[in-house]
Amino acid sequence: MKKIILSLLIGATLFACKKEQEATRTAETQSQEEYLEKNKLNIPAKEKLKAITPSQKKLVQDWLEFTAIHENMKLINASTRFSIIEDLGQLASNIEVLQNKKFPKGLDVMQIRSRLLVLKTKALKLQDDATDDSVSNETIEKEIVEMNKAFSAILYQIEQTTARDMKPEEILGDVYKTADSIAAAEKATLEKEVKTTPKAKKEKLPKKPFQEVDPENQ
Repeated sequence: MKKIILSLLIGATLFACKKEQEATRTAETQSQEEYLEKNKLNIPAKEKLKAITPSQKKLVQDWLEFTAIHENMKLINASTRFSIIEDLGQLASNIEVLQNKKFPKGLDVMQIRSRLLVLKTKALKLQDDATDDSVSNETIEKEIVEMNKAFSAILYQIEQTTARDMKPEEILGDVYKTADSIAAAEKATLEKEVKTTPKAKKEKLPKKPFQEVDPENQ
């Protein structure tokens, strides 16, 4: 009889433990889902960071410090509420490194430096806001969109600054040459070909023999 009672007690204990474990798992799952939902950031597709155009890429492809900043911006756009704090800190640090390095020829101008400073200021502000629970995800998302606009403004200024000292075809490549530049190039090529083509020699016609006229036949 004692064995039966003992078995029943053990069974009841195991059943209670199992129920408790299931309840714990359910609570953990709900807690994790709430965490992920709170952590998620949704930026509208049309307001996400725009891809660098071929012409922009050509201008900055050898500027390693700027490339690092671009990679930071891509991470921020794909980040979460809590991981974005570290990404923003890295961006601000990389902007500071870039500003202390030598800029590529023609790009060390106030218009570009000031826009980089704007981006850094926005990054540090967003970093503070992301640590504040009273700041909503919607506010964080709007600040990311503003940073995207600031980064686009930097790229635009790089294009404008470079365009002052370069021809369009030097920036964009032969595919993007204007109709006037293509026509001018074709004209120059044609003139060169005309100059190098040897002139054809004129054939000398044989002179007619002089015939003496008999006065009696006139």
